[in-house]
Amino acid sequence: MKKILLLSLLLAVAFGASAQDSFKKYGFKSCIARKQTTFSGQVTNGTVYIDHYGAFECDIQTMDIPGFVTYDYGILTRKDRIWTFNIQEGKVDSKESPNPMSDLNFLNLTEEQAEKYGIQDLGEEECMGRPCHKYTYTVITNRKPVEWTVWTYKGFPLKTIVKQRRHETVIEVVDFQENVPVPDRILNLIPE
Repeated sequence: MKKILLLSLLLAVAFGASAQDSFKKYGFKSCIARKQTTFSGQVTNGTVYIDHYGAFECDIQTMDIPGFVTYDYGILTRKDRIWTFNIQEGKVDSKESPNPMSDLNFLNLTEEQAEKYGIQDLGEEECMGRPCHKYTYTVITNRKPVEWTVWTYKGFPLKTIVKQRRHETVIEVVDFQENVPVPDRILNLIPE
């Protein structure tokens, strides 16, 4: 009887763990990635925090206008829910909204996703010394096409180029730490 009870308990724990990890947007459990974004000659720094294979994702940018203001802003995603937020003087101001691209998953790209976003697979290419998959796709924003090129490592974009009309934004990861713990202050930034 004790063996059956123990076996049942182990199976329940194993099933719970596998159910918890069934959402996989990235091929690693967690990461902290420092990045630089360049737009019209301006460079901003940011950090992306990922946990539970992408079920939690927080992208924080820092806006620093010398002599005027410094604040953090970004996007926090929990699976298909998304919040935009500002942090100024320790206060978090957030707003929840739908995530129209929550189904986009470069780790497990489906034919439906490829067709929906017009994704073209450009094959393998190295980025930051890591083997990456390169894709291009177009998203219509405010009735205007926005062209994306991404270099993904285990589904995570290490480099992104976004073109809209004559404007180009380049987002590059400059430091990538895989399978490291995400700080509690980030995990609890916006309560569920």
